[in-house]
Amino acid sequence: MLRVIAGLAVIAVMAAVGWWWLSDGESAAAPQRPPTTVNVVPAISRPLSDNLEVVGTARATRAIVLVTQVDGRVDKIHFQESQDVEAGDLLVTLDARAARAETDRTRADYQRALSDYQRASRLVGGSAISEAEVANLKTTMESARAIMEASRVALEDHSLRAPFDGVVGLRQVDEGAFLQVGAPVTTLDSVRNLEVNFQVPERYLSRIRPDLTVEVTSDAYPDKVFRGKIALLDSRVEAASRSLTVKALLDNADSLLRPGQFLQVSVLLAEHPALLVPEQAVISQGAQSYVFTVSNDDVAERLPVSLGGRRDGWVEITAGLDQGQPVIVNGHSRLGSGAPVKVVEDEGALMPSQRALLEEPA
Repeated sequence: MLRVIAGLAVIAVMAAVGWWWLSDGESAAAPQRPPTTVNVVPAISRPLSDNLEVVGTARATRAIVLVTQVDGRVDKIHFQESQDVEAGDLLVTLDARAARAETDRTRADYQRALSDYQRASRLVGGSAISEAEVANLKTTMESARAIMEASRVALEDHSLRAPFDGVVGLRQVDEGAFLQVGAPVTTLDSVRNLEVNFQVPERYLSRIRPDLTVEVTSDAYPDKVFRGKIALLDSRVEAASRSLTVKALLDNADSLLRPGQFLQVSVLLAEHPALLVPEQAVISQGAQSYVFTVSNDDVAERLPVSLGGRRDGWVEITAGLDQGQPVIVNGHSRLGSGAPVKVVEDEGALMPSQRALLEEPA
Protein backbone atom coordinates (compact mmCIF):
# COMPACT_ATOMS: atom_id res chain seq x y z
CA MET A 1 0.00 0.00 0.00
CA LEU A 2 2.86 2.35 0.89
CA ARG A 3 4.47 1.61 -2.47
CA VAL A 4 1.26 2.56 -4.29
CA ILE A 5 0.98 5.86 -2.39
CA ALA A 6 4.64 6.68 -3.06
CA GLY A 7 4.19 5.96 -6.75
CA LEU A 8 1.17 8.22 -6.96
CA ALA A 9 3.11 11.03 -5.23
CA VAL A 10 5.96 10.74 -7.74
CA ILE A 11 3.50 10.86 -10.63
CA ALA A 12 1.84 13.99 -9.18
CA VAL A 13 5.17 15.76 -8.78
CA MET A 14 6.21 14.90 -12.32
CA ALA A 15 2.86 16.16 -13.67
CA ALA A 16 3.21 19.44 -11.82
CA VAL A 17 6.74 19.93 -13.13
CA GLY A 18 5.58 19.18 -16.67
CA TRP A 19 2.67 21.64 -16.44
CA TRP A 20 4.99 24.37 -15.15
CA TRP A 21 7.50 23.72 -17.94
CA LEU A 22 4.82 23.85 -20.63
CA SER A 23 3.13 27.00 -19.28
CA ASP A 24 6.45 28.81 -18.88
CA GLY A 25 7.38 27.90 -22.39
CA GLU A 26 4.11 29.20 -23.75
CA SER A 27 4.53 32.50 -21.83
CA ALA A 28 7.97 32.98 -23.16
CA ALA A 29 6.82 32.24 -26.65
CA ALA A 30 3.77 34.66 -26.52
CA PRO A 31 4.53 37.83 -28.58
CA GLN A 32 4.53 41.27 -26.84
CA ARG A 33 1.69 43.70 -27.71
CA PRO A 34 2.96 46.38 -30.12
CA PRO A 35 2.78 50.00 -28.91
CA THR A 36 -0.33 51.99 -29.85
CA THR A 37 0.22 54.99 -32.09
CA VAL A 38 -1.12 58.14 -30.40
CA ASN A 39 -1.14 61.92 -30.83
CA VAL A 40 -0.53 64.17 -27.83
CA VAL A 41 -1.17 67.85 -27.07
CA PRO A 42 0.10 69.73 -24.01
CA ALA A 43 -2.34 71.13 -21.47
CA ILE A 44 -2.37 74.92 -21.89
CA SER A 45 -3.28 77.87 -19.70
CA ARG A 46 -5.62 80.42 -21.30
CA PRO A 47 -8.23 82.91 -20.08
CA LEU A 48 -11.68 81.37 -19.71
CA SER A 49 -14.74 83.61 -19.83
CA ASP A 50 -17.96 83.23 -17.89
CA ASN A 51 -20.52 84.48 -20.42
CA LEU A 52 -24.26 85.05 -20.31
CA GLU A 53 -25.85 84.22 -23.67
CA VAL A 54 -29.12 85.99 -24.50
CA VAL A 55 -30.90 87.48 -27.52
CA GLY A 56 -31.57 91.15 -28.11
CA THR A 57 -32.99 93.74 -30.48
CA ALA A 58 -31.11 96.62 -32.09
CA ARG A 59 -32.45 100.14 -31.72
CA ALA A 60 -31.21 103.47 -33.00
CA THR A 61 -29.91 105.78 -30.28
CA ARG A 62 -32.16 108.45 -31.81
CA ALA A 63 -35.04 107.66 -34.16
CA ILE A 64 -37.84 109.92 -35.39
CA VAL A 65 -40.41 110.25 -38.15
CA LEU A 66 -39.92 113.57 -39.92
CA VAL A 67 -43.25 115.37 -40.45
CA THR A 68 -44.30 118.71 -41.86
CA GLN A 69 -44.97 121.63 -39.51
CA VAL A 70 -47.15 123.64 -41.95
CA ASP A 71 -49.47 123.02 -44.87
CA GLY A 72 -47.89 123.31 -48.29
CA ARG A 73 -47.01 121.81 -51.64
CA VAL A 74 -43.69 119.92 -51.95
CA ASP A 75 -41.41 122.10 -54.05
CA LYS A 76 -38.21 120.02 -53.95
CA ILE A 77 -36.84 116.88 -52.28
CA HIS A 78 -33.14 117.23 -51.42
CA PHE A 79 -32.26 113.74 -50.14
CA GLN A 80 -31.80 110.23 -51.48
CA GLU A 81 -33.25 107.23 -49.69
CA SER A 82 -30.82 105.57 -47.20
CA GLN A 83 -28.55 108.64 -47.41
CA ASP A 84 -26.27 109.68 -44.55
CA VAL A 85 -27.10 113.23 -43.49
CA GLU A 86 -25.75 115.66 -40.92
CA ALA A 87 -27.65 117.87 -38.51
CA GLY A 88 -29.01 120.91 -40.35
CA ASP A 89 -28.97 119.36 -43.84
CA LEU A 90 -31.94 120.46 -45.97
CA LEU A 91 -34.25 117.54 -46.78
CA VAL A 92 -37.48 118.99 -48.21
CA THR A 93 -38.70 122.46 -49.19
CA LEU A 94 -42.36 123.40 -49.52
CA ASP A 95 -43.70 126.14 -51.77
CA ALA A 96 -43.02 129.21 -49.61
CA ARG A 97 -44.14 132.09 -51.88
CA ALA A 98 -47.18 132.96 -49.77
CA ALA A 99 -45.24 132.56 -46.54
CA ARG A 100 -42.45 134.78 -47.84
CA ALA A 101 -44.94 137.49 -48.85
CA GLU A 102 -46.55 137.31 -45.42
CA THR A 103 -43.15 137.70 -43.79
CA ASP A 104 -42.44 140.78 -45.93
CA ARG A 105 -45.82 142.29 -44.97
CA THR A 106 -45.37 141.71 -41.24
CA ARG A 107 -41.84 143.12 -41.41
CA ALA A 108 -43.20 146.30 -42.99
CA ASP A 109 -45.92 146.56 -40.33
CA TYR A 110 -43.31 146.20 -37.63
CA GLN A 111 -41.04 148.83 -39.17
CA ARG A 112 -43.96 151.28 -39.36
CA ALA A 113 -45.01 150.61 -35.77
CA LEU A 114 -41.42 150.98 -34.61
CA SER A 115 -41.05 154.34 -36.38
CA ASP A 116 -44.33 155.61 -34.86
CA TYR A 117 -43.21 154.60 -31.40
CA GLN A 118 -39.75 156.14 -31.76
CA ARG A 119 -41.17 159.44 -33.05
CA ALA A 120 -43.72 159.59 -30.26
CA SER A 121 -41.05 158.85 -27.66
CA ARG A 122 -39.18 161.99 -28.71
CA LEU A 123 -42.31 164.13 -28.34
CA VAL A 124 -43.48 162.83 -24.98
CA GLY A 125 -43.49 165.39 -22.17
CA GLY A 126 -44.94 168.19 -24.28
CA SER A 127 -48.49 169.05 -25.26
CA ALA A 128 -48.26 167.25 -28.63
CA ILE A 129 -48.70 163.69 -27.27
CA SER A 130 -49.56 162.08 -23.97
CA GLU A 131 -47.73 159.28 -22.19
CA ALA A 132 -50.78 157.06 -22.60
CA GLU A 133 -50.62 157.42 -26.38
CA VAL A 134 -46.90 156.59 -26.32
CA ALA A 135 -47.66 153.46 -24.27
CA ASN A 136 -50.29 152.40 -26.81
CA LEU A 137 -47.81 152.87 -29.66
CA LYS A 138 -45.25 150.76 -27.78
CA THR A 139 -47.80 147.98 -27.36
CA THR A 140 -48.64 148.14 -31.06
CA MET A 141 -44.95 147.97 -31.95
CA GLU A 142 -44.34 144.92 -29.71
CA SER A 143 -47.40 143.15 -31.14
CA ALA A 144 -46.17 143.79 -34.68
CA ARG A 145 -42.76 142.39 -33.76
CA ALA A 146 -44.33 139.21 -32.37
CA ILE A 147 -46.41 138.77 -35.53
CA MET A 148 -43.29 139.29 -37.65
CA GLU A 149 -41.38 136.62 -35.66
CA ALA A 150 -44.27 134.17 -36.04
CA SER A 151 -44.32 134.70 -39.80
CA ARG A 152 -40.55 134.22 -39.96
CA VAL A 153 -40.85 130.89 -38.09
CA ALA A 154 -43.66 129.80 -40.42
CA LEU A 155 -41.42 130.60 -43.39
CA GLU A 156 -38.58 128.53 -41.91
CA ASP A 157 -41.00 125.65 -41.34
CA HIS A 158 -41.40 125.42 -45.11
CA SER A 159 -37.85 123.98 -45.13
CA LEU A 160 -37.55 120.57 -43.43
CA ARG A 161 -34.02 119.94 -42.06
CA ALA A 162 -32.33 117.02 -40.28
CA PRO A 163 -32.32 117.64 -36.52
CA PHE A 164 -29.34 115.31 -35.94
CA ASP A 165 -26.79 113.16 -37.78
CA GLY A 166 -28.25 109.94 -39.12
CA VAL A 167 -29.58 107.92 -42.03
CA VAL A 168 -32.83 108.82 -43.77
CA GLY A 169 -35.24 106.04 -44.64
CA LEU A 170 -37.62 105.56 -47.54
CA ARG A 171 -39.28 108.62 -49.04
CA GLN A 172 -43.01 108.86 -48.29
CA VAL A 173 -43.80 111.93 -50.43
CA ASP A 174 -43.24 113.09 -54.00
CA GLU A 175 -42.54 116.50 -55.45
CA GLY A 176 -45.75 118.37 -56.19
CA ALA A 177 -47.78 116.61 -53.48
CA PHE A 178 -49.80 118.83 -51.13
CA LEU A 179 -49.05 118.06 -47.48
CA GLN A 180 -50.98 118.98 -44.39
CA VAL A 181 -49.51 119.58 -40.95
CA GLY A 182 -48.14 116.32 -39.48
CA ALA A 183 -47.81 114.47 -42.79
CA PRO A 184 -44.87 111.98 -42.60
CA VAL A 185 -42.02 112.65 -45.02
CA THR A 186 -39.36 110.05 -44.09
CA THR A 187 -37.61 108.52 -41.09
CA LEU A 188 -34.28 109.49 -39.57
CA ASP A 189 -32.20 107.07 -37.48
CA SER A 190 -28.88 107.62 -35.73
CA VAL A 191 -27.14 104.27 -36.35
CA ARG A 192 -23.43 104.95 -35.89
CA ASN A 193 -23.97 103.89 -32.30
CA LEU A 194 -26.79 101.43 -31.72
CA GLU A 195 -28.66 100.49 -28.59
CA VAL A 196 -29.19 96.79 -27.93
CA ASN A 197 -32.01 95.89 -25.55
CA PHE A 198 -32.12 92.43 -23.99
CA GLN A 199 -33.56 90.58 -21.01
CA VAL A 200 -31.44 89.18 -18.16
CA PRO A 201 -32.89 86.56 -15.76
CA GLU A 202 -33.19 87.91 -12.22
CA ARG A 203 -30.71 85.36 -10.81
CA TYR A 204 -27.94 87.39 -12.53
CA LEU A 205 -28.84 90.67 -10.80
CA SER A 206 -25.83 90.52 -8.48
CA ARG A 207 -23.44 90.04 -11.43
CA ILE A 208 -24.81 92.40 -14.07
CA ARG A 209 -23.71 96.04 -13.98
CA PRO A 210 -22.92 98.98 -16.29
CA ASP A 211 -19.64 98.93 -18.25
CA LEU A 212 -19.59 95.13 -18.62
CA THR A 213 -18.37 94.14 -22.09
CA VAL A 214 -20.86 92.67 -24.56
CA GLU A 215 -20.18 90.89 -27.84
CA VAL A 216 -22.95 90.84 -30.42
CA THR A 217 -23.33 88.63 -33.50
CA SER A 218 -25.91 88.51 -36.25
CA ASP A 219 -26.91 85.79 -38.67
CA ALA A 220 -26.50 88.39 -41.42
CA TYR A 221 -22.75 88.65 -40.65
CA PRO A 222 -21.78 85.24 -39.20
CA ASP A 223 -18.02 85.96 -39.19
CA LYS A 224 -18.18 89.41 -37.57
CA VAL A 225 -18.35 90.33 -33.88
CA PHE A 226 -19.65 93.74 -32.76
CA ARG A 227 -18.47 94.96 -29.36
CA GLY A 228 -19.94 97.37 -26.85
CA LYS A 229 -20.68 97.94 -23.18
CA ILE A 230 -23.72 97.84 -20.93
CA ALA A 231 -25.00 101.40 -20.44
CA LEU A 232 -28.17 101.18 -18.33
CA LEU A 233 -30.21 98.75 -16.24
CA ASP A 234 -33.96 99.07 -15.88
CA SER A 235 -35.29 100.16 -12.49
CA ARG A 236 -37.55 97.15 -12.03
CA VAL A 237 -37.81 93.42 -12.77
CA GLU A 238 -40.73 92.39 -14.97
CA ALA A 239 -43.06 90.28 -12.85
CA ALA A 240 -44.27 88.13 -15.75
CA SER A 241 -40.86 87.04 -17.05
CA ARG A 242 -38.78 87.56 -13.87
CA SER A 243 -36.19 89.35 -15.96
CA LEU A 244 -34.49 92.74 -16.07
CA THR A 245 -34.27 94.85 -19.22
CA VAL A 246 -30.70 95.91 -19.99
CA LYS A 247 -29.49 98.46 -22.55
CA ALA A 248 -26.04 98.22 -24.15
CA LEU A 249 -24.37 100.71 -26.50
CA LEU A 250 -22.80 99.14 -29.57
CA ASP A 251 -20.19 100.47 -31.99
CA ASN A 252 -21.74 100.36 -35.48
CA ALA A 253 -19.33 102.66 -37.30
CA ASP A 254 -19.70 100.64 -40.53
CA SER A 255 -23.51 100.99 -40.35
CA LEU A 256 -23.88 97.25 -40.99
CA LEU A 257 -26.54 96.63 -38.35
CA ARG A 258 -30.00 98.18 -38.62
CA PRO A 259 -32.60 99.13 -36.01
CA GLY A 260 -35.03 96.32 -35.26
CA GLN A 261 -32.53 93.59 -36.14
CA PHE A 262 -32.46 90.35 -34.10
CA LEU A 263 -29.07 89.82 -32.42
CA GLN A 264 -27.26 87.24 -30.30
CA VAL A 265 -25.72 88.89 -27.23
CA SER A 266 -22.91 87.53 -25.06
CA VAL A 267 -22.22 89.37 -21.79
CA LEU A 268 -18.78 88.86 -20.26
CA LEU A 269 -19.56 88.38 -16.55
CA ALA A 270 -16.06 87.36 -15.42
CA GLU A 271 -12.75 85.95 -16.68
CA HIS A 272 -10.14 83.72 -15.04
CA PRO A 273 -7.01 81.76 -16.11
CA ALA A 274 -7.80 78.11 -16.78
CA LEU A 275 -5.93 74.87 -17.58
CA LEU A 276 -7.37 73.55 -20.85
CA VAL A 277 -7.14 70.29 -22.84
CA PRO A 278 -8.86 69.39 -26.14
CA GLU A 279 -12.35 68.00 -25.67
CA GLN A 280 -11.46 64.74 -27.47
CA ALA A 281 -8.80 64.02 -24.83
CA VAL A 282 -11.46 63.53 -22.14
CA ILE A 283 -13.06 60.10 -21.59
CA SER A 284 -16.12 59.94 -19.34
CA GLN A 285 -17.27 56.81 -17.54
CA GLY A 286 -20.35 57.51 -15.53
CA ALA A 287 -19.76 60.49 -13.28
CA GLN A 288 -15.95 60.26 -13.55
CA SER A 289 -13.80 61.75 -16.31
CA TYR A 290 -10.29 60.68 -17.31
CA VAL A 291 -7.43 61.72 -19.55
CA PHE A 292 -4.45 59.67 -20.70
CA THR A 293 -0.98 61.10 -20.40
CA VAL A 294 2.36 59.61 -21.52
CA SER A 295 5.20 58.87 -19.11
CA ASN A 296 8.90 59.29 -19.93
CA ASP A 297 9.19 55.57 -20.85
CA ASP A 298 6.37 55.86 -23.43
CA VAL A 299 3.71 54.22 -21.30
CA ALA A 300 0.11 55.44 -21.10
CA GLU A 301 -1.15 56.54 -17.71
CA ARG A 302 -4.83 57.15 -16.98
CA LEU A 303 -5.54 60.12 -14.69
CA PRO A 304 -8.92 61.00 -13.14
CA VAL A 305 -9.70 64.70 -13.64
CA SER A 306 -12.37 67.26 -12.73
CA LEU A 307 -13.90 69.39 -15.48
CA GLY A 308 -14.93 73.06 -15.63
CA GLY A 309 -15.96 75.40 -18.44
CA ARG A 310 -15.37 75.14 -22.18
CA ARG A 311 -13.87 77.34 -24.89
CA ASP A 312 -13.33 76.84 -28.63
CA GLY A 313 -13.22 73.03 -28.47
CA TRP A 314 -11.18 72.92 -25.24
CA VAL A 315 -12.37 71.93 -21.78
CA GLU A 316 -11.14 73.23 -18.44
CA ILE A 317 -9.39 70.83 -16.03
CA THR A 318 -9.89 72.03 -12.47
CA ALA A 319 -8.03 69.14 -10.78
CA GLY A 320 -5.88 66.11 -11.67
CA LEU A 321 -3.48 67.57 -14.28
CA ASP A 322 -0.51 69.93 -14.44
CA GLN A 323 0.14 72.69 -16.97
CA GLY A 324 2.17 71.50 -19.96
CA GLN A 325 1.52 67.86 -19.23
CA PRO A 326 0.87 66.03 -22.54
CA VAL A 327 -2.52 64.38 -22.99
CA ILE A 328 -3.47 61.83 -25.65
CA VAL A 329 -6.06 63.13 -28.13
CA ASN A 330 -6.13 60.27 -30.67
CA GLY A 331 -5.60 56.51 -30.27
CA HIS A 332 -6.71 56.24 -26.64
CA SER A 333 -10.13 54.60 -27.15
CA ARG A 334 -8.82 51.09 -26.19
CA LEU A 335 -5.85 52.04 -24.07
CA GLY A 336 -5.31 50.90 -20.53
CA SER A 337 -3.03 52.38 -17.92
CA GLY A 338 0.49 50.98 -18.41
CA ALA A 339 0.01 50.15 -22.12
CA PRO A 340 2.98 51.00 -24.40
CA VAL A 341 2.42 53.88 -26.83
CA LYS A 342 4.24 55.48 -29.73
CA VAL A 343 3.82 59.26 -30.01
CA VAL A 344 3.64 60.71 -33.54
CA GLU A 345 3.04 64.25 -34.79
CA ASP A 346 -0.20 64.94 -36.68
CA GLU A 347 -1.43 68.47 -37.44
CA GLY A 348 -4.88 67.05 -38.18
CA ALA A 349 -5.27 65.86 -34.60
CA LEU A 350 -6.85 69.23 -33.70
CA MET A 351 -9.61 71.19 -35.39
CA PRO A 352 -8.68 74.64 -36.80
CA SER A 353 -10.39 76.49 -33.94
CA GLN A 354 -8.57 74.33 -31.40
CA ARG A 355 -5.22 74.89 -33.11
CA ALA A 356 -5.85 78.65 -33.16
CA LEU A 357 -6.22 78.67 -29.38
CA LEU A 358 -3.13 76.46 -28.99
CA GLU A 359 -1.05 78.95 -30.98
CA GLU A 360 -2.53 81.97 -29.19
CA PRO A 361 -0.10 83.53 -26.64
CA ALA A 362 -0.81 82.61 -23.07
